[in-house]
Amino acid sequence: MGIYPRWDFAVAKVNLRLKRPSSHTRLLSRVAILDVLWGGITPLAAYLLRDGSIHSPSGVATYCGIAFLVSLLVFQWFQTSSPIARFYSIRDAFELLKACFLIAALTAVILFALTRLEEAPRSIPILHFLLLVAGLLGGKVFLRLREARRDSRMPGAIKSAEHVLLIQASRLAWFFTKMVEELAPGRYQIVAILDETPKLKHRSLNGYPIIGAPADLEKVIADYAMHGVVIDKVVLAAQPEELSARSWLEICRICRALRIGVDILPQRLMSEEAAGEGNVIIPHPAKFSKVGEEDLQTVLNRPIWAIKRGIDIAVAGFVSILLLPIIVVVCVLVFVDVGIPVVFWQRRVGQNGTPLHLYKFRTLHTLFHPQTKVARGAQEPSAIGRFLQRTRFDELPQLWNVLSGDMSLIGPRPLLPVDQPSGSTRRLTVRPGLTGWAQISGGKAVTAEEKNALDEWYIRHVSLGLDFNVAIRTLWMLFITGDRRDEKAIALALLECARLEPAGSADAADSGVRAETKNEPTRLMKYAETASL
Repeated sequence: MGIYPRWDFAVAKVNLRLKRPSSHTRLLSRVAILDVLWGGITPLAAYLLRDGSIHSPSGVATYCGIAFLVSLLVFQWFQTSSPIARFYSIRDAFELLKACFLIAALTAVILFALTRLEEAPRSIPILHFLLLVAGLLGGKVFLRLREARRDSRMPGAIKSAEHVLLIQASRLAWFFTKMVEELAPGRYQIVAILDETPKLKHRSLNGYPIIGAPADLEKVIADYAMHGVVIDKVVLAAQPEELSARSWLEICRICRALRIGVDILPQRLMSEEAAGEGNVIIPHPAKFSKVGEEDLQTVLNRPIWAIKRGIDIAVAGFVSILLLPIIVVVCVLVFVDVGIPVVFWQRRVGQNGTPLHLYKFRTLHTLFHPQTKVARGAQEPSAIGRFLQRTRFDELPQLWNVLSGDMSLIGPRPLLPVDQPSGSTRRLTVRPGLTGWAQISGGKAVTAEEKNALDEWYIRHVSLGLDFNVAIRTLWMLFITGDRRDEKAIALALLECARLEPAGSADAADSGVRAETKNEPTRLMKYAETASL
């Protein structure tokens, strides 16, 4: 297994749900009226079920009012009414269970803070939760069974994976999503679905969002590209004649212009030639190359990494609480400046090459106007956006990346797949960081090769003292000096990287060419002799 004991497992499990692009995010999600009514009825029903009568109208009214408001917020957050009824899945049911538990728990916590639950028996939150689950989940199951019965009567009715865009929210599309998840989760990833039916927009099929119509294909591709996700394949889950002629011609034109492959799923599945190929659409992607350094596994097994994780949780949690007022102010500023959503996500490469959703506060408008769908021109951040970028306040949401375990406070900075240095994956063996040795040694002023060498140097020499040094110098860089190249650190890292590279390897040959063309050995030795890091 080498130094990547979990590599194949991590790649095989990649099929996470991608979030919507910023221009497709809405402030309010779809909420069914019946869900709202049930959320308002269940608190009162819990009291009646327990006592058979209401002894304290004011206490009951307080509990019911808080529960109703909380349910509205949680329904919005979990988008419990978005899944299409006939495709309701176990995954959707689990999301609903979490929403019901959160409603009951938050109601109890808020009421305890206000009244210490003096007029609400301790069993009321439990009954409230059970009634919510029984009514909401029972209703979803009933609708799914009804739709399934109706359909049965209708005749005929990182890169670690390539990204697929589905056209048409059909039963074949649902089958295809299930087939991908069950048979080939590491081969390719379904990004989103486009459908010509307007009422299906902002809903979901098997958890994948329906974000527009086929006519929006070019805009959707551009939106996801802005978030670091490149669409590699378009799959039509229907026959072309089931689309309008204009939509099909537009799909063909855009995919031809952008050199994106198009597959017609019914023809592909029924083709004998395709069946003999052993896969449905997309071949398995090439894995990252393995690293042959014998001492790297020893470095990765050091207890310092477990200690760093504990420090990350403690510091990120404390800083999040300490900066909470600033975070709220930044949210308001971003809302006033660019609107919703206030947080921007971007797909980057995380530990072991797994996808990482990196979060930032938005400083630019969306690529397309939300109402007119017209493409905007070249964008520059406003005065607010420039202030957030200069102070790095736009990076504050990444504290959540640290708390969730996707990132560390100190480590190699996560990069977009296209910016990932070629020929080496040593920097991917550890959690990426908010800041790192490469950032304080030059940041944007260093090349990709220099950044890779600096990150590898950090991994080999990691210590608590080095992390403290990086943290202090990061603050100094942010508020005093800005990005400045540290030639000594860069030279030492490049020299050490060249010495450790196995002779005859592709990386060594590439490094040799670069060193020869730039006359690097003399410069590296000159700085290495005087380096004091």
